[in-house]
Amino acid sequence: MKSPVRLISSAMLLLGTLLGLGACTDGGTPAASDPYAGGVSYPWTDQTPTPADPYASGISYPWTGPSAASLQPAGLSGDNSLSDLSWTPGSAANAWGPIELNRSNGEKNAGDGRTLTIGGQSFPKGLGMHANGEVSYATGGSCSTFTATVGIDDEVGDRGSVVFEVWDGTTTRLYATPILRGSDPPFNLTVPLTRPDGSAVRDLRLVVRDAGDGISYDHADWANPTLSCSATPPSGDVFVSDLDWNTPSNGWGPIEQDLSNGEKGLADGRTLTIGGQSFPKGLGMHANGSVTYLLGGRCSTFTASVGVDDEVGDRGSVVFQVFGDGTKLYDSGVRRGTDGPQALNVNVSGVQQLKLVVTDAGDSISYDHADWANAKLSCSSDTNTLTYTPIADQPYVVAEAMGQVVRGKLYTFGGFDSLKSGFTPTDRAYVYDPDANTWTPIARMPNRGATHAGMTTDGTDIFYAGGYVADANWTGQVFGSKEVWRYNVASNTYTRLPDLPVARAAGGLEYLNGKLHYFGGTNLSRQDVGDHFVLDLAGGATSWTTAAPLPNPRNHLGAAVLGGKIYAVGGARGQDQNSVQQTAVHAYDPATNTWTAVASLPRGLSHNADTTFVLGGRIIVAGGEVAYNVSTRDVTAYNPATNTWTPLTPLPIGREASVADALGNGFLYTGGNQPGWVKSGWRAMPQAASSQP
Repeated sequence: MKSPVRLISSAMLLLGTLLGLGACTDGGTPAASDPYAGGVSYPWTDQTPTPADPYASGISYPWTGPSAASLQPAGLSGDNSLSDLSWTPGSAANAWGPIELNRSNGEKNAGDGRTLTIGGQSFPKGLGMHANGEVSYATGGSCSTFTATVGIDDEVGDRGSVVFEVWDGTTTRLYATPILRGSDPPFNLTVPLTRPDGSAVRDLRLVVRDAGDGISYDHADWANPTLSCSATPPSGDVFVSDLDWNTPSNGWGPIEQDLSNGEKGLADGRTLTIGGQSFPKGLGMHANGSVTYLLGGRCSTFTASVGVDDEVGDRGSVVFQVFGDGTKLYDSGVRRGTDGPQALNVNVSGVQQLKLVVTDAGDSISYDHADWANAKLSCSSDTNTLTYTPIADQPYVVAEAMGQVVRGKLYTFGGFDSLKSGFTPTDRAYVYDPDANTWTPIARMPNRGATHAGMTTDGTDIFYAGGYVADANWTGQVFGSKEVWRYNVASNTYTRLPDLPVARAAGGLEYLNGKLHYFGGTNLSRQDVGDHFVLDLAGGATSWTTAAPLPNPRNHLGAAVLGGKIYAVGGARGQDQNSVQQTAVHAYDPATNTWTAVASLPRGLSHNADTTFVLGGRIIVAGGEVAYNVSTRDVTAYNPATNTWTPLTPLPIGREASVADALGNGFLYTGGNQPGWVKSGWRAMPQAASSQP
């Protein structure tokens, strides 16, 4: 987490005119046996005057808020110590010097406190305050409980008497302690952060009041003050401003929910407005800032309209960025105060952590009020009951093709189709637009097409490796290839990548953390292999390296990435009439370079290579082959949290060697073998959210 806001730099130079501080300097007050004699006090606040130019003299109000749940590998948990967070700028006041972090109040200067100690018990974390004082934290509605141990610090002996209060902003007092005195032991408090209407508190305000006998020796400790927060993966179509956030930070006061950034306080923004267009929902941020949401792999698209808010006129310049599991998925380029809203639609299928970032455009943060207007996620409802609706047929019957959904459209490549004799791979490729319910040809695959290739995506482009390719005469097939290609979605072109070390086919290919992993499959003699090769795309590698081999070498297996691990699902040992379908499922952890067996499939299954995908934080396997040329209707879901498989609504007809992938709350399914190659397909949707394609 960032260092908490202290605001005792250039901003604090402006405090001399506030609260009589000019008369309370060190040089003008003699030491006394009773420091409170004569009504002496050293009131302090982080509220500063607002100059004509709020950014004058480099003033800023950086802010960091609480995190809702565990983030890996960052190591943050859902319990947040307030002394690790930034309070809401302008909300802090104290009667005797600054509020101290992880120290008692001490004397009138910053950093002059001692270890927090109440009744002889010491505490490593907390806030050292002095009545009368207060401080607020913007929780974003993500936190359920506030706990602390409170009392008068031992540094004043048995003197002092205060009341500790917990508030929902300035409107509702949630809790108040009895009068606590210097002679009292530590007092433990637990406060639910829920309003009477069931909604969550968004503005946690801590108040220390004197007990009616003056402020003398009222050194008040909030020891181990902790926000307990949790995040539920989003479900259905939901605005991000209604979700629990993680690791929020902002360049000027708290991130605002459904308001512009405004000033440095909480809820001081206005209606989100970009280029004269107003938006009811969204986030109001300020460069430099970011916020993370835990999606659990349940969501498919993130949409928003972004721009500099009209409240700063034609000033300000920012860049909006979207990251999924550390990979940049979107960059707006520089957006200025003179620009209108820019719409974005980002594919976040399988993403565990979505991070929204606002940066300044290299010209300082002045007036960089950045709106994520109508920012919305489309996510799975995590239901096991599906409704299947027919979609447009492919142009030709096809089986053993490969495919991926990218940016809301399904791309299919190669396979065996009706325009080639026998088992000759095709080079034809198509894109399916679910909004128009149409198939459109795209650039043909290079060289001699492919089938049985491993295929994956990084969310922007599509990669494939190995596979059966057509022979030189286009009258048959070669049972393996070294070739690796990237299909560039935006330009509808192909780029050759470094070859596999050896020819392979019917194996798995997955993209994880900037690297391609190819594993399992068969060699040119159609013998099962467990080899595992890795290409470091992000590092610009020119060749593949080896990694831990796949246990139980097999072919025609499914593969998926979930929770930072690669899963190899099912497959077969042997070929055709001699094949034996496998129930084995293994998870590969790149951090340890090891494969671990997890819960097996309900029954042996192969030919699920392109019908295994992630939806709603689960791995879905739809259809497949349970014996040679025997298809199944089964649809099953694997939950890594429980290590269990759950049956979903079966396919209308048993199929194998098809193409399927997640789209929105459901998935698309097309082509394959029943037996007999087919060109029809369906869109599967949770029953409660079913819709026409």
